[in-house]
Amino acid sequence: MTLSMSEYAQSRERKSDGSFAESKKVYDWLLGFESVKSWIGNYTAKGTRRNYLTGFNILCKKLNLNPDEILQLAEANGDKFPRDLKSQVKGILNEYVQAGKLGEAKKVYASLRSFLAAHEISVVFARQERIRYRRKKAVDEKVPKTEDVYGLVDAADRVKGWRDPLRKLRAKAMILCAFQSGVRPSCLTKWHYGLVKQYLYPELKYPIPLKITPRLDSKLEGYDLDFYYTFLGREAAQALKEYLEARVNRGATLQDNSPIFVTHASNSKNDQITYGDYFRIVKRLAQTVGMPSNQLWPHLLRKAFKKVLNKAEIDDDTREALMGHRIPGSRENYFDRHDVVEVTDRYAQCNFTNQSQTNDVSEFVAENQQLKDLVKQQGDAIAKLQGRFETILKTKF
Repeated sequence: MTLSMSEYAQSRERKSDGSFAESKKVYDWLLGFESVKSWIGNYTAKGTRRNYLTGFNILCKKLNLNPDEILQLAEANGDKFPRDLKSQVKGILNEYVQAGKLGEAKKVYASLRSFLAAHEISVVFARQERIRYRRKKAVDEKVPKTEDVYGLVDAADRVKGWRDPLRKLRAKAMILCAFQSGVRPSCLTKWHYGLVKQYLYPELKYPIPLKITPRLDSKLEGYDLDFYYTFLGREAAQALKEYLEARVNRGATLQDNSPIFVTHASNSKNDQITYGDYFRIVKRLAQTVGMPSNQLWPHLLRKAFKKVLNKAEIDDDTREALMGHRIPGSRENYFDRHDVVEVTDRYAQCNFTNQSQTNDVSEFVAENQQLKDLVKQQGDAIAKLQGRFETILKTKF
């Protein structure tokens, strides 16, 4: 019996706040195997865990084998992945490739290699057997200029379907925070309240220093970096404070470990936002401003941040440090990442302000000065006429 959408919604469990409870995932059965739990436990990133489990679930279902059976076949073959099994995997991958689903093929391939490596099982795919992926053409991407970024921010108020003010405030805060801090998209979604609390209250203090650690950005481990500092300027800090205050007014209780950016959908509220959610927000804003949505995605806001750094009169080492990169060669050893004051001063030299608004203000100031000059000239003329009139009166009377 097939349920209608309304019947299905009524049958689902709900949380205490009325939102839908998280439903079971298709890969949950895999977590019943110790071999899977010991493997997937090595990954802390929620997105990575989900992708690996999703891909491995597809593979197990297609092979009609469970994880332990795959390991047993490999162990019986001298801890090597059996050739006939490898042929079946190649067939599965080719199905996805022929259907144009390269992302699915990559997910399945990566999950298998990771699972086998965790259990010291060797599998070798010749170069010609590997899946090839084309990078996005550089011409397809549009790295937004500063005025484009603020155009996306303004567009949040015009997005169709975003009736909830929290969604608009969240979008504005995310775009500005991504642009003015330059953090990777996966890092932005993991921000917690304790990261910024002391700089927002009792009064706003900016630039806000953000200490980014491997817990927030897993790529730092690959660079052998314990942390790096980046910052938020005035516009991002104000937008972030407005969003958090709106959440508190809705009844949210913010602890130091509370996620900053959360979901506001009817089926999931106050969950940490995912990269997929963030991706869709950027696409909706791009469509609203009339920008081809296939030319803009979250990582390009990081590139927009780099553009601003390149225009600023700061040294290359500081640019690399603010990007969260390891500084080349021995220069890394001589760069003081602990000196927050010095890096703050250099960050302050970068112009993240809305240039169009700055130009409008400049024009207003110039026009206002012209009016003041005109009033002064008219006042001088009136005073001169009044003097002549008084002279005439004295002469005749």
